[in-house]
Amino acid sequence: MLPLSTTALLFLIGYSSQRSGVCMLRAVREVIERRRVHRLAGFTLAAAMAMVVMALAGLGGARPFAMIPGTAPDAIAVAGGVLFGLGSLLSGYCAMGTLAALTAGDLSRMATIAAMFAAALLLGPEMSSAALMLPPRAIAPSPLVGHAGVALAVGGMLAVLATGYIHRRIGWRSPRGGWSPLIAMGLIGGASGLLFAADRNWVYTSRIADLAYGRSALTLAVWAGPLVLLAGMTIAAITGGMFRLRKGSRSDWARATSGGLLMGAGATLVPGGNDTMLFTGVTLLLPNLLLAYAAFVATLFAALMIRRARG
Repeated sequence: MLPLSTTALLFLIGYSSQRSGVCMLRAVREVIERRRVHRLAGFTLAAAMAMVVMALAGLGGARPFAMIPGTAPDAIAVAGGVLFGLGSLLSGYCAMGTLAALTAGDLSRMATIAAMFAAALLLGPEMSSAALMLPPRAIAPSPLVGHAGVALAVGGMLAVLATGYIHRRIGWRSPRGGWSPLIAMGLIGGASGLLFAADRNWVYTSRIADLAYGRSALTLAVWAGPLVLLAGMTIAAITGGMFRLRKGSRSDWARATSGGLLMGAGATLVPGGNDTMLFTGVTLLLPNLLLAYAAFVATLFAALMIRRARG
């Protein structure tokens, strides 16, 4: 069973994510359609708070920045980010947005998660390396290993800037059925940092990959974390009046499946979904995940701008 502290933190991330509408696709749409970067600033705040918490843990003797290594930046990471972006566009949601929609009653999102697993199963590291003749990727540890003071300074500066921007624009206002972005994104980032400091990778796309690659078994002990995350999102949807059971049309299920396949393929190449890219890559400054995240966001912007130009 999960420790009580881990359970509480995962529940808090799930609850806060649902109440704040965490989804990069929604954030990019907001920039293009409303000329607002509130959600992007919220993502910055979450990543910065996670970095600050991990830095404080590092100053206290822990080694959170050494927990997860990355790889050198390369074209494979870019391709993975682009594929994940295209899959998100086709599906209509990114990784966290998919969970939020599912726990708010959109049953077609089950097809997205199943397709992501199927893609990871068919294109695992060994198979994709053989099929695409990919060269071995050199391990690149976080540049913040042994530099907790630098991480604290960088994370603190980004947190102050993001907080200042959001407060100037909307103050403490909350969206309908939601929480103030300042509260929600700060809580998500802080809880994520505490989980990483405790040596627990909470992002659910990593759990999908672990199951597909045979690195973990389908047991309650292994999957208790994602289940708690889902429980937090579901309760937030119900208490916030956002839950509405929807079966979805055939086209909804087809788009969800097709998008999930692309997302799963992209996550295999990166490796990791956009939740991993943000909360692991940005927070630990891992080169391949930073590059993939940039490619993911750029793909969303380019595709939505083209779609808008065509009416």
